[in-house]
Amino acid sequence: MMNHTERRRFFFAAAITVVAIPALLVSGGSGGGEDDVASPSAAPTTVDPGPADPAFLPPEDSSPAPEIITVNVPAPPSGTVIKGIASFIRWPETLGLRPCATPNALIGSIITVTNLNNGRSIECNNVSIERLPGEAVIIIHTDVFLELADLVDAPIPVQISF
Repeated sequence: MMNHTERRRFFFAAAITVVAIPALLVSGGSGGGEDDVASPSAAPTTVDPGPADPAFLPPEDSSPAPEIITVNVPAPPSGTVIKGIASFIRWPETLGLRPCATPNALIGSIITVTNLNNGRSIECNNVSIERLPGEAVIIIHTDVFLELADLVDAPIPVQISF
C-alpha cells in the first residue's frame, strides 16, 4: 500500500501526463523549426473541383474486361444405352419435372429407364451430372422410381438410354 508521499507523487505525475500529452499533440510536437513558418510569398489558390463523376461509372483507367473463353465439350452420342444399377432419392421440389440424375447424359436430357427385372419403363429429365454414390448409374426421384419398382427393391438393375 502506498503511503501519503507516494500517493502525492503518483497524483502529480498523472496530472502532468494529462496536461502534457494533449499540449504536445496540439502543438504538433515539433521544436519550432523553419517548417512551421509560412512563406510570405505564397498566395492562396482556389481550385474549382468541377462536377463529380457519377458513382455508378467505373474509373476511366480500369482494366479491360476478361476475355470469354469458349470450351467445346462433345455431347455423348445419341442412342447411347448403358446397363447398371438404379436407386432413388427424394428431391424437395420437382417443379413438375420427373427428375433423375446421371453423369452419363447432358443436363436436360430425356432419359428412358427400363427395369430389367420386370420390363417397366419410365422417362425422366436429367437434372444433375455429379458423380453418383456406389455403383449406381442413375438416381431417380422417389415418385418416379415407384413406377419402376417398389422402394424396398432398390437398388434395381436397369438399362438407360438417351
